[in-house]
Amino acid sequence: MGRAGHAGSHFQLYSRLAAGAALAALTFSLAACQTEPAGGPLTLEVEESSAVKALQTINSAGLKCWIRSGDRRFRDLRMVPELDTRVGRPRLLIVRSNKQQGLPLLVIEASGSPATISTYGPLASTRTGARINTDIMRWSSGGSSC
Repeated sequence: MGRAGHAGSHFQLYSRLAAGAALAALTFSLAACQTEPAGGPLTLEVEESSAVKALQTINSAGLKCWIRSGDRRFRDLRMVPELDTRVGRPRLLIVRSNKQQGLPLLVIEASGSPATISTYGPLASTRTGARINTDIMRWSSGGSSC
């Protein structure tokens, strides 16, 4: 292959690399545009030494920012605190307003010292679950905003 053919193959290689870099940049920029992380179960160790106190913080903020806020995502949901530690791990249950005795959509549970907070249930893998996890992480690190 002559010198011109060799230069042409380098040009094709560089063109492909540039296209790949552009695609990667586009992918990263689109990911950065997302307003919320993906949902899923959360396991978070927090500074609080008491599991009940950790959940009381989440309960207070959750009532204000989720349940009483008028946010459409939480409109048909209620939070049921089960903080009596004589019966097991303290937890907060997110349930449908019209089915408060049914299975919870999300469980926020705490245990240990320092406290470890866990979330699980069908709501965890939704955008609302991602919002809940983000809020729990913020509130558990001392933030109080909605």
